[in-house]
Amino acid sequence: MMYGGGPWMMGGGWFGGIGMMIIGFLGFVLVIVGVVYIIRWVLPQVNNQHSRYIDSDDSLGILKKRYANGEIDKKTFENMKKDLGY
Repeated sequence: MMYGGGPWMMGGGWFGGIGMMIIGFLGFVLVIVGVVYIIRWVLPQVNNQHSRYIDSDDSLGILKKRYANGEIDKKTFENMKKDLGY
């Protein structure tokens, strides 16, 4: 009886040493590629949800941007905000 010496066991053959290392390396690369793909898929969705609130084109959003940029003063901001019904 031969233990561990057959061509398809860990002790010999193509899949014994280098083959298993190649398969392990390819598996590791696939895991890394999968993680990167998931991260690249999730981040734009998070960014789009965040930008909806910051870059909103509604009237109050535009008014807040103008006030933040110093285009209007606080009194004008409050008056315009009241005129818009906020």
